[in-house]
Amino acid sequence: MTREDSAPDPVLYDRRIVERNIKRGIITRKDYEKFLKSLSDSADKVRSSDEAPEASSEGKGAPPPPPANTTT
Repeated sequence: MTREDSAPDPVLYDRRIVERNIKRGIITRKDYEKFLKSLSDSADKVRSSDEAPEASSEGKGAPPPPPANTTT
């Protein structure tokens, strides 16, 4: 089995290092474009900021409880 027959290593196509891999000849620009086209569309998984989850009573978004009255 050759490298071309197996699934591409996603680390090679990481957007933070892909340009370096292309310059070093590890992958080609054509390989990268083919990889991008093979990715699935995840647009249906995106949530707008208007759809933010509500804060739970124990979550970071909840206000702190009022201080206890310690005067007697």
